[in-house]
Amino acid sequence: MSKLSLSRAWEESRAILAHDGRLLASVALALVVLPETIAGLIAPTSTGEGSGMTLALLAITILIGFIAQIALNRLAIGPSTTVGAAIGRGVTRMPALLGAFILLMVGIFILLIPIVLAFSALGLVQSPGVGNEAPPSLLLLIVLLAALCYAIFQLTIPVSAAEQGGPIHLLKRSWHLSRGAYFALLAFVILVFVCLTIVLVAGQVAFGSMIVALLGSPTPLSLSALIISLVLAILQAIFTVIFAVMVARIYLQLAERTDPQPSVPRSGT
Repeated sequence: MSKLSLSRAWEESRAILAHDGRLLASVALALVVLPETIAGLIAPTSTGEGSGMTLALLAITILIGFIAQIALNRLAIGPSTTVGAAIGRGVTRMPALLGAFILLMVGIFILLIPIVLAFSALGLVQSPGVGNEAPPSLLLLIVLLAALCYAIFQLTIPVSAAEQGGPIHLLKRSWHLSRGAYFALLAFVILVFVCLTIVLVAGQVAFGSMIVALLGSPTPLSLSALIISLVLAILQAIFTVIFAVMVARIYLQLAERTDPQPSVPRSGT
């Protein structure tokens, strides 16, 4: 069984980005930059308000983000198709992907219960009090466990783009594909998370501070909120495209080990 090569996936991703960059950019502009900018304009995160509108906008952008990821993976996996067909594939497969992530979150929560109890008994993690915010140690544990699980189940995205089946199939297929490649997948997740965090934090602190100094603090429908949200949305879109193409090429590598020809959507859907 051949090993997963992240360098090969990157070289293939570079070729796809150069060849199909306009198609990928069109999806990213429509499904990442536009909704993220609108959400940031209406409900800037710096206001600190957790209103119902803010939560509704967050839910909508998450759903659109799932559609974007599936569409981008569809374009990167092939065969060649149109932007409209790729987005249509994202719309039809989004419920299955959403269901898979809900099941994954439930599973992580169930795993956390005995782990938190054990770590609390050992004094390694402080249990949150009723009505209090979660302590940093608990948040760190949640992030760590989520990263360990996401290393495998990031593959649900390309699987949903290239194959049929519901949430259970997406999870089982991702588990099957990741056999023998877990540490490479984990390294990829960590690399993406670190790079994305650095870029977004740097953009928020450096560029955001400059805009605040020139135009004032971002408030709903203000010019400063528009500019900050637009810049952050563009940065997020760039990472979203690169991540999607990389995951798609990783999926094809892993599928080659078990399938002579990985299944892809027919008729461009």
